[in-house]
Amino acid sequence: MRLYSLEIKRVLKAKRTLILLAIALIMSIVMAYLPVMFESINRPNADGTITELDGIEAIRFKRLYYSKVYGEVTPQKVADALQSYQSIVTEYGSLNDVPLDIYIEHILAIRPLVKGLTEAFGDPVTGIAADLMEIDPEEVVQSYYEKCAAHLNDVMKNEQKDYPTAWQHANKKYAELEKPFQLYYGISRDAFDYVELYILVLSILCIAVAAPVFAGEYQTGSDSILRCTKYGHTRLAITKVAASSSIFVVVFVLGMTIHLLISDLAFGTDCLKSSFQMLFSIINLPNFNLGQLQVILVLAGLLSLLASISFTLFLSAKFKDSLTVLLISLVVLLMPTFVYSAFAGATWVSSVLPSAGIGMQNNFLYQLINFNYLHIGEVSFWTPYIILLAAAVEVPAFLFLAVHSYCKHQVA
Repeated sequence: MRLYSLEIKRVLKAKRTLILLAIALIMSIVMAYLPVMFESINRPNADGTITELDGIEAIRFKRLYYSKVYGEVTPQKVADALQSYQSIVTEYGSLNDVPLDIYIEHILAIRPLVKGLTEAFGDPVTGIAADLMEIDPEEVVQSYYEKCAAHLNDVMKNEQKDYPTAWQHANKKYAELEKPFQLYYGISRDAFDYVELYILVLSILCIAVAAPVFAGEYQTGSDSILRCTKYGHTRLAITKVAASSSIFVVVFVLGMTIHLLISDLAFGTDCLKSSFQMLFSIINLPNFNLGQLQVILVLAGLLSLLASISFTLFLSAKFKDSLTVLLISLVVLLMPTFVYSAFAGATWVSSVLPSAGIGMQNNFLYQLINFNYLHIGEVSFWTPYIILLAAAVEVPAFLFLAVHSYCKHQVA
């Protein structure tokens, strides 16, 4: 325990480490507040004028404004909203002719309820969204959720036509969803994008701290002294790995806690009860609400971060140059994003690398939203499962290789 404490102090005493960790905490505040700043809405006034609200004021108004649609998303509730929409548009001839104050007061407020209808009643072959004016409210009452399930099946036929096991998995997961969905408007999609972006920033900063853990001592020559001590072999290597990992876990948990506290206090906690499908796509597969989504993104992000850090520690024990370790680690960190973009979708490479759940379009949130499957023969695997399993295997594997490489380097 004393060796562990000394190693913690050694890492934290480095000026570069303190600067990078301070940046990580500052960025947690900045990136939590950015989506709040981007919020805006037009508020109709009693005298017929319109006031544009931004930031916290816009969020407060939205909470009251959308409160009429809060609660269970029942077929009857959706059909009533659709009827209201159709009657207003019919009265004015087209949606573009509806006066702004009428649009804000009567149509914008029910958009969260009816937006899923354009998907559920979309063209089964082309997937083109349906026109709300052409949907029969009575059909919505009778078969809203059945239409959603049918549309999912159509999407899977179009995207995974050669892999029936992918259809079966998607249809089974969708059938297990808790219905009716819950709708509590508030937090935006941008807020979740910034959670993933912050995880990427944290990963870069932590990799910069981890790169010299072993390689830095190789460069300065202090390793030659340490390896002559009583615990200068396996025990020291394990202590270095444990101390570094502990620091990264604490920084990640602290940074994400600050980030989510700011976000949730700004947007309100009621919105976290909303179903995943009501913020993203009506046919998404995850069976949890937005509060649970935050927890899952944090846990998945932590696992991917640890996998990336473990890989960096392995490189640090393998190479004598900290800069080489840092460059290779950053390339591997960003590689899933580049590969995902280059191949316009998920591949085994973008899904099994340590940083597979971290990035831009390839990040874990977007894998939950999309319907990406990878295949071995006729068997299909949903990419979120692959990312989590790969990271869970890589963390202990790379940590073991880091210790092994350090001990082998000492013998040499």
